Amino acid sequence: MKKLSIGIDDFKKIIDDDMYYVDKSLLIKEIIDVGSEVTLITRPRRFGKTINMSMLKYFFEKTEIDYSYLFENLQIEKKENAEYIEEQNKYPVIFISLKDAKGSTWEKTYEVLKKIISNEYEKHSYLLDSDVFNKTSRELRIKRFKRIINLKESEVNYISAIKELSEYLSKYYGENCIILIDEYDTPLQQGYLEGYFDEILGFMKAFLGSSLKGNLALKRGVLTGIMKIAKESIFSDFNNPLVATLLMPRFEDKFGFTKSEVKKMVSYYNLEDKNEEIEKWYNGYLFGNDQEIYNPWSILNYVSLPEYGFKPYWNNTASKEMIKRVLQLDSVNSKKSIEKLLENKKVVKEISENIVYENIEKDKTTAWSFLLHSGYLKIVGKTQDTKHTQYELAIPNLEVALIYEEILKTYFEEDIKQSDEVKELINYLYKDDFENFAIFLEELYFKYVSFMDPRIKEYKDLPMIEQKERQENFHHGFILGLLMYGTDYYDVKSNREYGLGRPDLVLIPKDKSKKAYVFEFKWAGTKSSKTIDDLLDEAKNQITEKKYVKGVKVSENIKDVISMAFGFKGKEMKMERI
Repeated sequence: MKKLSIGIDDFKKIIDDDMYYVDKSLLIKEIIDVGSEVTLITRPRRFGKTINMSMLKYFFEKTEIDYSYLFENLQIEKKENAEYIEEQNKYPVIFISLKDAKGSTWEKTYEVLKKIISNEYEKHSYLLDSDVFNKTSRELRIKRFKRIINLKESEVNYISAIKELSEYLSKYYGENCIILIDEYDTPLQQGYLEGYFDEILGFMKAFLGSSLKGNLALKRGVLTGIMKIAKESIFSDFNNPLVATLLMPRFEDKFGFTKSEVKKMVSYYNLEDKNEEIEKWYNGYLFGNDQEIYNPWSILNYVSLPEYGFKPYWNNTASKEMIKRVLQLDSVNSKKSIEKLLENKKVVKEISENIVYENIEKDKTTAWSFLLHSGYLKIVGKTQDTKHTQYELAIPNLEVALIYEEILKTYFEEDIKQSDEVKELINYLYKDDFENFAIFLEELYFKYVSFMDPRIKEYKDLPMIEQKERQENFHHGFILGLLMYGTDYYDVKSNREYGLGRPDLVLIPKDKSKKAYVFEFKWAGTKSSKTIDDLLDEAKNQITEKKYVKGVKVSENIKDVISMAFGFKGKEMKMERI
């Protein structure tokens, strides 16, 4: 039987080695038909983006080697597609993949980016012996070409390098150039995780703008990634591309395996009796107009070694850091949403087509949109009014469900260890023993704020207003993280409307005979002229002026409501029950 191409993303190697290939060649037809100068296709990781881009390269590329044999017996070679074959091996192609551009610092990532560009220049080094360089600047341009290959050119010239290369290729071959940029957002996500997002955003915005805007040597540009990045739009420096996200019908069956494709593969490898389990584990994605899609990475891994059993193959390739950050934005409600999803129920959220990375940990719409576009959720329905669209979301399959189970088991484990102390803290509150509650909370605060203090220091270079907001969110999140362990006793409401405003936290007892609690926090830095008593007074005044207690009583039909004011200054904390 044919071998399976696990981890191989070069189309030519798969065909040359006669490996099992799921035919996606009609993507070529669709790319030609859309007619857009620049197309951006977004899909989750490991869904075949790189191999499809490699296929486009071998189809369109004009070289001395005839690669047309690679497409024999594929759908694009059928008689009805004869007009598309006229485009075969017709254009010079620049193909770069940024999937490995993810260093721990901007400097390391930049070096990888330089190497990727250098490799593409080296591939076309035959141009050095041609007459494509302007006579007046020939020596200068040849020198720059060689310096790019040798990783010695300036950043500004690496930014414009792909545009210049496309101009040389266009002149050499007499046809405009096709530029393929695979996994364009990998360095952006890594930059966000590692703290150099502004540097990589600036580079990528200029790099893509130079390559794809006003480039007279450009025939067609195709980009792939997990999502469309929208900070001031990274694409604003050139005409917005035609975008095909997993919500759109365009290319809906070209990334990932369809049900019929999986059925054919399973039959070929004599695994028909495993069809039901395969569907349960790896199916469930819905792209475009309800096109069922299986996870290709997991299918290939399972079929290659079925005796090993069903495993979360896709899960094992993922970093959980981004998921964790997303879900900690609203930890209590996220925890409830995960529990609901694991019960095979739906959650209803707003979804955005564009992702602003800075908002992933601030804006709930961005957070849930990230999970959807990354492949951790699927859309199963939607409702729309004049202003908003609400999407019904569910877990795609058993493989992804295991990811959420793991997250649920370890929720907040790295930040605040669940311990007898924390449980005791909640019990004191439930028993209305404020004195011991205050003592335990203060002890935990000193213990864990010291542990998490490096995060606070990360804010020092931000504008003062944003520092203050993040500091307050930090203390809010700290208390929230503790109180989430009391959800057997309370429903925890964060920034919900009560009275004339939004108290920071409200605990509603599940036993209505028990007391509800309103928490209000005020924070100031150590250099502030405000004392901790001033902060305490601010919190108390806000509770009174905004009528939080009355609001909770009326809205939740609770007889007894206790309000608690908190002041934080540096590592000092003071609280008062009012």
